[in-house]
Amino acid sequence: MATYELYGLGSERMPPSYSSYRSYRFPTTVSVPARFGGGAAPLAVKDLFATTFDELARCAARKRCNAHFRLLGKGMGLADIIGGWRFYFFAFGPEGEQGSWPETDKGVTYAQVVGQYPKTSFAEIGVHITALRSAAFLTATLLHELAHIAGAPGASDEDYATHAAGKLPAKEFDRLHLAEEAVRACGMREHYKKDVIGALDELRTLRGGDPRRIA
Repeated sequence: MATYELYGLGSERMPPSYSSYRSYRFPTTVSVPARFGGGAAPLAVKDLFATTFDELARCAARKRCNAHFRLLGKGMGLADIIGGWRFYFFAFGPEGEQGSWPETDKGVTYAQVVGQYPKTSFAEIGVHITALRSAAFLTATLLHELAHIAGAPGASDEDYATHAAGKLPAKEFDRLHLAEEAVRACGMREHYKKDVIGALDELRTLRGGDPRRIA
């Protein structure tokens, strides 16, 4: 059974500070704009996460899903991660845009693993408000992030520039695409993005004063 906490909805533990994105407390509900597929009624954030983890458990029951995760470098299936790790989630957004729905989600970082501590099986993950448009979208988003915990590599700034210019070698794209490939391998094909590569983020401050790059 997954163990997780949400900043502002049951936990007041401060998230880490990093990059140009800033953390904030999750709202109780989100009103998803029509341009992001929203309806008239607001969605309860706690319910979104509960439904998402139910869906992640269903994904973890798929042999192909666990097989993909186990090949990512650390030998852990999705079932091992959601059953054995603890997660701390917080909302985040670019400086001055916390809690705001952009006109489009082009260029938005939906989520990011900003701290992972294998010795205690603990991870900190920031989530952008646009990833809260539905439980299915959030499930796909977290599959990508959990794949990084399982060992999927992330791209450097140079990799991103090369990819944007259409010059990233196919073999390198395939390697950096492994986190997003987890979305398809785990049965969420409608949310799979064929052109996405995984990201790295440089923490500006990390507990203990040990800045490092984390997938």
